[in-house]
Amino acid sequence: MKAAHNPSLIGRLLWSLCIMQVVVLVAAIAGTLYHIIDDQFTFMDDAVIDVLEDSIAVTPQGLVFESSEPLRKLQATNPGLWVVIADANGRREELGNVPGEYRELANYVSMLGISQIRALPEHRHLTMRIEVKEIQGQRVHIMVGGVADLSFTSLIVQATGLLSPYFLTPLLLFTLLATPIVVLRAMRSVRRLASRAAALDISQHDAHLPEDSVPREIRPLVSAFNAAMERSSKAYHARDRFLRDAAHELRMPIAVLMARLDGMPAHPIKPMLQIDLARLATVAEQLLDLQRLQSPKMEFVTVDLVALAREVISDIAPLALARCDDLVLEAPEHPVWVMGQPSALSRVITNLLQNALVHGAGVGSISLQVGANGSMAVTDQGPGVAQEDREQIFQPFYRGKTEQPGHGLGLHLVQEIVRAHGGRITVEDATGGGAIFKVQLPLAAV
Repeated sequence: MKAAHNPSLIGRLLWSLCIMQVVVLVAAIAGTLYHIIDDQFTFMDDAVIDVLEDSIAVTPQGLVFESSEPLRKLQATNPGLWVVIADANGRREELGNVPGEYRELANYVSMLGISQIRALPEHRHLTMRIEVKEIQGQRVHIMVGGVADLSFTSLIVQATGLLSPYFLTPLLLFTLLATPIVVLRAMRSVRRLASRAAALDISQHDAHLPEDSVPREIRPLVSAFNAAMERSSKAYHARDRFLRDAAHELRMPIAVLMARLDGMPAHPIKPMLQIDLARLATVAEQLLDLQRLQSPKMEFVTVDLVALAREVISDIAPLALARCDDLVLEAPEHPVWVMGQPSALSRVITNLLQNALVHGAGVGSISLQVGANGSMAVTDQGPGVAQEDREQIFQPFYRGKTEQPGHGLGLHLVQEIVRAHGGRITVEDATGGGAIFKVQLPLAAV
């Protein structure tokens, strides 16, 4: 089956913002180019400055132009090329014929910074540019004109260069740095909301998510979620009330039937009826135990697991020895104190031992181990628990593929009791075959 693709909202926001900024960037460059082309201004290519920079040499006598192939090619391509160079000491050198319009300005070129004059196409010879370069340790001012042809590619580069200090650089920094921070901060409330939703307990009457602290765009989703939680909670509590009432109503008829069966004369069907009735009584009692666990008034006291285990073993021994070879208790000589309800913890041990008796195939021994660290382990020598069933066996009314009698409530009740006591339960393969159920409870501070 093909896995469903769950797109990331953060990723979608980041991509959307990046695409939007790229569109704005392209539009800005296009608008700049349109402005340049529409006004028919002329520009000077940066390559001209690069050629001149490479052709200038600093000597003790002053600045000189060194003949080079790029410079000769530039002069051949642009017959009207003229250049004025000057250093900080006022030493100047000229190349070509400087137009009269710039003759006076050329005298002050060493005082001028980076600048340019853009001329209309019919006055292209007046397009002029001034650059300041560091050549051989000297600051050289370069004033050049007579070159105004610019290719479309160079035009784009020129426009980008004009926009970079004021638009492109801040936009790039914002995209790379600010956008992820802004998006993640905006999604912080969603992550908090998800954490609260994961911690909700449907068994609580007031299980809902806060609606006053979420963004307006998410509030309808939260409201719908709270409405669904309220409906589920009502159904959950209605089911619990039904099970509790049914269990209470069944106790009296079951007790009456037990009394009447005990008073009946011997009959071949009498033992079978007694067994069936005992199972029904067990189901009713387990349903009531589940309801008691959900009571908010559970009061814990210090319980000695060793003494409790011995008491349960003593009660269950007659039934156990009739269905297995041996029943073994391994426990420390000293008490092991935990906080809990004695009757609930007794139900844990009883249910685990009964589960071992039912599923232990009636052979081998069953052991109950109590550890000094607040642990308990019940081991049988039956077929064990299949790997695919190990998570499901703690679900209510789940019985797997077994043909043994039962209703699938015993292990679920055990897990709920252990959780209510702040512990955990696991099932593993026992050494030599069979299953081992391990319970870990927190020790009491005594």
